[in-house]
Amino acid sequence: MKRTLFAVAIAMTVLPIAAMAHHSFAAEYDSSKPMTLIGVINKVDQQNPHGFIYMNVTSPANGRITNWALETPGPNQLVRNGFTRDLYKEMIDNKEQVTVKAYAARDGAKRAFAETLTRADARTVITISVGGVTGNVGRAPQSGSVTIDGVVQPEADARGRGGAGGRGQRGTNPQ
Repeated sequence: MKRTLFAVAIAMTVLPIAAMAHHSFAAEYDSSKPMTLIGVINKVDQQNPHGFIYMNVTSPANGRITNWALETPGPNQLVRNGFTRDLYKEMIDNKEQVTVKAYAARDGAKRAFAETLTRADARTVITISVGGVTGNVGRAPQSGSVTIDGVVQPEADARGRGGAGGRGQRGTNPQ
């Protein structure tokens, strides 16, 4: 009985802290402020529940470099969407210029929520999340996460892979 009460007391202490740590995207990002950032990724920080891509963006007006923090879903979803450790390491090592579609932070900070990333070849697009800020932000696309010239790349197809118990994907894998 004492153990049960102790466990309940710990849970009651920890749960409110965890609930406050997870934020509302609509409260933090503005869906009426879509933006396109062009720059070089210098760091990827994959952690749960959300990760960050850090990107140096050069201002065309004055040449000043600004480091942007682009929030992403957690690491499992990024991997399912084709954004693997090897891929972002390659982009960082090669100082590849990428284009990211994102939604600006409401507070004006150099922070945004990333939706798609287009590689320097301008043909390869990685869908980081779908739904936009007002939709169900952070949802993994059902398939077609990585496209080249609009053609889905089969090795990046998210169907039937783990994460969230495969919710919404049951019975869709024809293999």
